[in-house]
Amino acid sequence: MILTIVIEPETTAARPEMPDDLMITPRDSLPQPAPLEGLSSGERLLVWSLRHMAQPYASPARRGCPLIRHAFLQACGEDADEVMATFRAFLLLYGRSARQRPRVGCPGCQDLTPDERQLLRLLALAQPSADPTAPARFYALVEHLMRPGTTDGLLVASRAMAGTLGAHGLSLPVRPLALERAPTSGRYDA
Repeated sequence: MILTIVIEPETTAARPEMPDDLMITPRDSLPQPAPLEGLSSGERLLVWSLRHMAQPYASPARRGCPLIRHAFLQACGEDADEVMATFRAFLLLYGRSARQRPRVGCPGCQDLTPDERQLLRLLALAQPSADPTAPARFYALVEHLMRPGTTDGLLVASRAMAGTLGAHGLSLPVRPLALERAPTSGRYDA
């Protein structure tokens, strides 16, 4: 396979602007990050594709990025396009309904932003669970993250996305609220 890279000339009029719904954050302004190590395959797929979809160079004409589609094909087989469409719908509702603009890490960063952690936790809690407290925690998280009056659509979209992931064996673990780096051995923290 031959990969061809086309470099387009930069023009100020035709250059797409950063979407208002998601914002890539400079690394220096982020709180203590959580490492990507140890994430499930579903979590990695979502974070990786989210970061690439949020890039400022992503225009509506380039919506069908072949790398993202390939990753979803590997994970979801022939249902990849439907899963990607469900994910885009979820992200659209999430971004437009959030109390604050979600901050997304740059592709290649080895840490999760707090907003990426919340997104993964939201989808993990939206999955069917034997835990009787999961639905209450799910509703509470949605109420906490979203503006009043915008929660209904996100509840439906979250459950649809979680169900779609689960149908393809990509269940997300419900992680503790504070994903923190493991303490360095030999270091004493009071």
